[in-house]
Amino acid sequence: MDEIINLEDLKNNANLAEPVPFLEIENETAIEYKKRLNKKVSQFTDEEKANYNKLAQKQKRKNDKTEEEKKEIVDKENIDEEKKTNLYNQLFVLKQKFPENTTEILINKDMSYKTLSGKKDLILQIITQKNSHNVVFETLLLMCRTGERGMNYMDMNLLDGYTENVEEQKGDIIPILKEMIDLGEIDTSMLTPHLRLMIVMSSIGVKTMEKNNDKKKSAIPMRDLERGGVGEEGQ
Repeated sequence: MDEIINLEDLKNNANLAEPVPFLEIENETAIEYKKRLNKKVSQFTDEEKANYNKLAQKQKRKNDKTEEEKKEIVDKENIDEEKKTNLYNQLFVLKQKFPENTTEILINKDMSYKTLSGKKDLILQIITQKNSHNVVFETLLLMCRTGERGMNYMDMNLLDGYTENVEEQKGDIIPILKEMIDLGEIDTSMLTPHLRLMIVMSSIGVKTMEKNNDKKKSAIPMRDLERGGVGEEGQ
């Protein structure tokens, strides 16, 4: 006679079924795992509880990582937005300070950082071109002073006053420099604000040394005159 299987036996056999290895269910979430087993957590076997807890912990780690990644993205966006705002402010100041030839360069806060960077390069190039002839002239004066002082150190006064004479001819020299710059005969691409400042400060430094040196030279005859006067009174 065939064995009669009742409902209770089926339940018992289901409970005695071999547990599914965790590696085969690790793609499930804890909720999906519970739904597939179709019973309460309190009814789980020890193996099922272990699998359920592993899946729950795995989902928690995944959620934590997602939140951390979201935070990193937000932080990066905030930093990028701050950099873009600072760059926009710099360009706004430059356009206010150097309105000539920069009024047609439009900027707004909605532009990307890359676009604003390109605008900055263009504005700086225009400013450099506009003032480059003055910087080149200051460079010429610096070279003249260097040559003049070099001759003086060798006790040769052939170039005395050369720098002063060149400076007096600035009105004639500047148009020539502008033409040479426009024709590309003088490369001004390297005349960054830092370099222009260095050239101007160097020129000022040389002028200061010249003035101090002239003061010392003029003070020597005065001391000699005072000493001579004292000697005559003593006699």
